[in-house]
Amino acid sequence: MTTAAIDIVILGRPYKVACPAGQEVALQRAAETLNERIRNFKQSGKAGSNEQIAIMLALNISHELELEKDKNYQYADAMDKRIKMLQHTIEEALANKVG
Repeated sequence: MTTAAIDIVILGRPYKVACPAGQEVALQRAAETLNERIRNFKQSGKAGSNEQIAIMLALNISHELELEKDKNYQYADAMDKRIKMLQHTIEEALANKVG
């Protein structure tokens, strides 16, 4: 897989970051979202050093990711149960039609 180097700015500091080709726009959006969250965090009055801000935001984002993973798992589990129920219903209908 090829990679592309893009320039992003986080906390006012420029970074050159490698990312998979075709994912440049998504990475730029992620950087913009992070910068927005940093600004919001600083405006909330909870801001400390840049390191503290980075750690708190990393923790918040990790927590959000875990919540989304859990929702995704629950959705996939519900869909799996629904598919099995539909498959069972179809099999019963076919068995009754044949019989």
